[in-house]
Amino acid sequence: MSPASRRRWLALPAAAIALTVALPLAMLFGAAWVAGWRLQAVETSSMDPALPAGSLLVSQSVDPSEVRAGMVVAFVHPEDRSQVVSHRVVRVVERRDGLFFRTRGDANRVADSHLVPSSDVRSRVRWHVPDLGTAVRWLAWPRGFVLLVLVPVVLLIGGEARDLLRRRRGAEVIVRRGGRRVLVLRGDDATTAVARLSGAEP
Repeated sequence: MSPASRRRWLALPAAAIALTVALPLAMLFGAAWVAGWRLQAVETSSMDPALPAGSLLVSQSVDPSEVRAGMVVAFVHPEDRSQVVSHRVVRVVERRDGLFFRTRGDANRVADSHLVPSSDVRSRVRWHVPDLGTAVRWLAWPRGFVLLVLVPVVLLIGGEARDLLRRRRGAEVIVRRGGRRVLVLRGDDATTAVARLSGAEP
C-alpha cells in the first residue's frame, strides 16, 4: 500500500468521527430553527433529577398568560440579564402592576428570591437530551469549527499537496534510451509509468 493510500485510510476514522458528531448536531439545530425551538445547555444541578447538569434543553415560546404552576420555563436572570435560567413555576402571582411567577429549582429547598415578571419569560421547556449540552458547550465557536471543519480540510488538502509535490519531484526526463526521448515518472518506491514524448533521432 502506497503512503498516499495509507494516509487516506488513516483519515477515514477521523472523518467518520467528525460526521458522527457534526451530522446529528446539524440535524438537531436545523430542526430547532425550522420549528422555532430554543436550545439551552444546563450548567448547574439546580433542576436535578428532572433536568441534570450537562443536558441540552429544547424549549418553545409560550404566552405568559398560559403559564401554569408545574411548568418549567426559561427566563432572564433578574440579577444578570445576560443569563437565562430554567426553573419550575411553583406559583402564579397576579398583581396590579402585572403578572409574575414564583420559581424554584427542583433540587433547591427554597424558592428563588425574586419574582419573575411575565416580560422576562422566554420559553417553556418541552424536553431535554442528557449530556448533549456538555458537548454543545465544548464545541462552541471557534473550537467546533476548528475541529470539525478546519482540521479535516487542512489534512485533506495537505495530504493531496504532498502527493502532488512528490510526483513532480519524481519525474525524470531520460533522453538516451533506445534512441528515443522518454519521460519516466517515478513514484515513492518504483517507476509507475513511462510516457513517450515527441521523437528524438538516434
